Amino acid sequence: MNQKRFLYLDFAGIIGAAVLAILCGFVIIMFVSSEPLHAISSFLLGPLSSPFNISTILNKAVPLIFTGLALAVVFQTNVFSMGAEGQLYVGGFAGALAAVYIGGISPWIHLPIILICAIVGGALFGAVPGLLKARLNANEVVTTLMLNYIAIIGTSYLVNNVFKDPASGGYARMPFFDKSILLGKISPAFPAHYGILIAVVAVIVIYLLLFKTRIGYELRLVGKNDKFARYGGIKTKRVIVVSVMISGALAGLAGIVELLGVHGTYKDNFSAKLGFDGIIIALLARNHPIGVLFAAVFYAYLQVGGQVMQAESDVSRELSVIIQVLLVLFVSAQAVFNYLKQRQLMKQKKVTTNDKAVKTDVA
Repeated sequence: MNQKRFLYLDFAGIIGAAVLAILCGFVIIMFVSSEPLHAISSFLLGPLSSPFNISTILNKAVPLIFTGLALAVVFQTNVFSMGAEGQLYVGGFAGALAAVYIGGISPWIHLPIILICAIVGGALFGAVPGLLKARLNANEVVTTLMLNYIAIIGTSYLVNNVFKDPASGGYARMPFFDKSILLGKISPAFPAHYGILIAVVAVIVIYLLLFKTRIGYELRLVGKNDKFARYGGIKTKRVIVVSVMISGALAGLAGIVELLGVHGTYKDNFSAKLGFDGIIIALLARNHPIGVLFAAVFYAYLQVGGQVMQAESDVSRELSVIIQVLLVLFVSAQAVFNYLKQRQLMKQKKVTTNDKAVKTDVA
């Protein structure tokens, strides 16, 4: 019962932090805008005012769902990987190579091959920091951040030189993908692409993986207490590598779905820091797959709200960035508070258990 109550309080704290961050943004609007009520209305209601804006929210949420899931998996294992951005680029690049240079087959076969190539590319690149962590105890924060630069700069060199489309002129990109393999729009009136369906399937799969399978149990147990897991016969080093590879696979999937659904080709620096935004999504979701879905949509809602507000009022969309930063700060503080509270509850429970044991011995 205490655990359920703790989860409810945790959820209420996240909602409270989100509301507080938005209210702080509104206070800033009151000072900088000559029409604050109109700006606030545009920010809150604008993203939901038309099918196009709602579709934009979903399109922005799709890669955030994948990167949020990617980081939620490794955070569940207590591995603080910062490598989703690099894995996204490598996976997207591997999928793009399959999209451009594999031809003459049915789109129903070609598209799965593209997705698999992206998954494998991201997973293999993710295995590098995983092996360094498991075998050499290398700090995963440092290794994943450094590998991000290798991935981003390496793919940039390749797309600017080796695989650049000769017809692109001064624009660094590969040849455009065949239209038959693109993730099309759901409808002309509702131009969200079908990547949202893949993202929802990924949420379900990761939920089942984490909470309904043996490997998911091992991932979570290693994250809670690796020494206990090792004592119980779990190969913790293998679990760490597997978790980072799953994370890399999801990040690679984020890259190729973004390319197939939005850009239609691999272009240099196509990611707007989506891998790093995934850290925020995982934080908001408390590393839960279902929470990732809602957190990604909410985060995308804030982004679109800032765009609509800038278009319809005198307030820049950078205000939404301020709200996002405040949101991270408030949620982080709330997470620390809950962590300390949980530790205090565990200490009290331990003291109570010891008292009962002493009374039993005296009796």
